Amino acid sequence: RAGTAVKVLTLARNSGLSRQAARALGCLLAANNSIQELDLMICGLDEGACVALFEELARRSGPSALRKLNIRVNALGRRGGAALAAAVQKGVLPLLEELSLFSCELGDEAGAEVLEALARRP
Repeated sequence: RAGTAVKVLTLARNSGLSRQAARALGCLLAANNSIQELDLMICGLDEGACVALFEELARRSGPSALRKLNIRVNALGRRGGAALAAAVQKGVLPLLEELSLFSCELGDEAGAEVLEALARRP
């Protein structure tokens, strides 16, 4: 039915989301054209789960509708940050307006990669 698309998906505080769940979520985002806000705060995502999520999202053939992404208090780490930066560089997140990475263990290198990718967006 028209007008019934999910625009906001909140999974916050579902600690311990596995790599398999993160990969499935990435596949959903890669195929979905309606989700504008995704809240994954405190989901226990480790570096491998974040890599899986963003690698699947990067497989998207066109731009995502995602405008807000909250992944605070998850362990993205260097590889997860690099995977996020790669997805941004590929152009699948052109509408992203809000990105919350508070307490994500990015480190200097991955943090710089994400910032550079965001700065290069059209």
